[in-house]
Amino acid sequence: MSTLLLNSSSDSTTLQIPKLCDDGSNWSDYEPRIQRAMGSKGLWRHVEGTAVAPRPYMLLNGVPVIADGKTEATEDQIETKEVRIAEFEKREYLAQHILLSTTSICLGSKIKDQKSAKEMWDIVKADAMTKSTLYLLDAEDQLSSMKLADNDDAKTHLAELKQHFQTMMQHHDNLLKMGSTISDTRLNTIVMSSLPVLRFLFLHTLFFFELYFESYLIGTTIS
Repeated sequence: MSTLLLNSSSDSTTLQIPKLCDDGSNWSDYEPRIQRAMGSKGLWRHVEGTAVAPRPYMLLNGVPVIADGKTEATEDQIETKEVRIAEFEKREYLAQHILLSTTSICLGSKIKDQKSAKEMWDIVKADAMTKSTLYLLDAEDQLSSMKLADNDDAKTHLAELKQHFQTMMQHHDNLLKMGSTISDTRLNTIVMSSLPVLRFLFLHTLFFFELYFESYLIGTTIS
């Protein structure tokens, strides 16, 4: 998967934004990453549509005047206003560029003629979150078919179990983001049925519930 690299304006940190897959399968990863990356550069307000564009001075007989509609604006006031307008437009165009650069050619063709970053984002978000029923059924089937292979080494097996659980939870999060209504009960059944019936079954059960309650009831991140 290709990524867009941005340099943070506040330091030398390189920010990576993954490209949104055409099927929306990585939406739950793409959305928070692009929000934080663009937010760090002061662009997210343009995407949300809350950035207020500075208005140029009104003209009276071709002469810029301030808010009272009578007093002529000074050269410094005019220059300051022009700088603010140019900065706003630069940020707006950069936000649009990032959205175009992190979406597929197909989706890009749908947003390239929009007039604002907000209009573009609304289409991107709707496209990623409202996929067809056929795709959702296929994605849910993929989740149901995920299986954890056996491993005779207990330490390795538990490490693989942790990774397996995290992968399934991410897949589930992606499904929810795209409109799936798969229930927690159904998810529990799928996860438990994905585990091999071996002598590690007791450890599987303990480890599963430890991770489940940590990530879903306490709300902490699995490390």
